[in-house]
Amino acid sequence: MGNPILDKAISEGRAFLSLSESLKLLESYNLPVAKYVVVKGPEEVSKVGSVGFPVVLKIDSPDVVHKTEAGAVKVGLSSESELSKAMVEMLSGIKQKLPGARISGFVVQEMVQRAHEVIIGGLRDEQFGPVIAFGIGGILVEVLKDVVFEIAPVTYEDALEIIKKIKGYRILEGYRGLPRANVEMLAETISRASVMFSELSSVVSEMDLNPTFVSSDWVKIADARFKLSLH
Repeated sequence: MGNPILDKAISEGRAFLSLSESLKLLESYNLPVAKYVVVKGPEEVSKVGSVGFPVVLKIDSPDVVHKTEAGAVKVGLSSESELSKAMVEMLSGIKQKLPGARISGFVVQEMVQRAHEVIIGGLRDEQFGPVIAFGIGGILVEVLKDVVFEIAPVTYEDALEIIKKIKGYRILEGYRGLPRANVEMLAETISRASVMFSELSSVVSEMDLNPTFVSSDWVKIADARFKLSLH
């Protein structure tokens, strides 16, 4: 049986899912996502109360892949009026930079703080098939290039081993005021993400769950990108 989110995107000939579609896909596999609401625009700003300020604003579009570079992310918005203003500015900026982009609205998320940033990824390798990737995220990702790859799917036990293999594992044990990461919960998330990716890898060629935040009590995926392979 096909997946309705993926089926729709493929029927439209799209290369990527939008952010709201990506988050819904993760939720359908019981993966933990940061609290969010999808809104059309400033007229729906009252819906955001359920998320709680401060919030992060992101554009919801399958055509804006690198959101930060496109000015499609704003963090630390602390009131409805700030949020409305940011929506108007973001929309006009994107229409100038990417005039052809299909925009369905905005994703407004809780601002996740005091947590470790990690990356969970997936790619379809010509030789090995679906592969899962895990590494330290945030500002350290480019510097450390600290990523471990494993053929997907992986079990919970495999995922624990993967986490311990990265050079930055010590950071997850508590670093510079950050709490110890809940490695067990993170392993469960990696394993579940690897099962999802291997199940979908005939139509999804890349998965990027970045950033994924980990604290001592929870794991929250805050952003997700799925690249589709159109046969």
